Amino acid sequence: MKLITISREFGSGGREFGKRLADILGYDYYDREIITSIAENKGFSADYVENSLENRSSYMLHYGTTFINTQLDVRTELLIEEKRVLDAIAKQGRNAVIVGRNADVILEEYKPFTIFVCADREAKIERCMSREKGALTRREIIANIRRIDKSRARTRALMTGSDWGDAHSYDVTINTTDKDIKELAKAVARFLSDK
Repeated sequence: MKLITISREFGSGGREFGKRLADILGYDYYDREIITSIAENKGFSADYVENSLENRSSYMLHYGTTFINTQLDVRTELLIEEKRVLDAIAKQGRNAVIVGRNADVILEEYKPFTIFVCADREAKIERCMSREKGALTRREIIANIRRIDKSRARTRALMTGSDWGDAHSYDVTINTTDKDIKELAKAVARFLSDK
């Protein structure tokens, strides 16, 4: 079994890169499927799980005259379930590409090939703007990039004590700025096939 994990900056094209790489290699591909599985296992909507794990909003419960922030407890519960889902994927023993979810660290015992995908700020903004097709303003996209990448770094630090995006933590770091993701995926697939 070969596992490839893709960590990525928001807007860098890491999801597309991972999907193309999986298709070229004939590997299973896991991304949104992980969120869906967590949601089904915990009885939440997929949007709720995604928002909670990305720390996009705060969830408050009101008890009498006291408001209690339940975000931390829910998020911790979801992170534990995320680990269970990732372990289940790895235990299937199939070749797979897994995007995000700190899978490189969670599945470390399986010795995955780890990739970090990044891009410069303008390339990420342009990629997001073309994907959103005018649904968000440039300012909103920049805010999303900052917020999501900050959340990913915070989650990585919480779970691993390591720095998210540190090149020393990955086997390969790929900068997609001004590059064709399809061609990058082919090159990495050739490299992995020769390895």
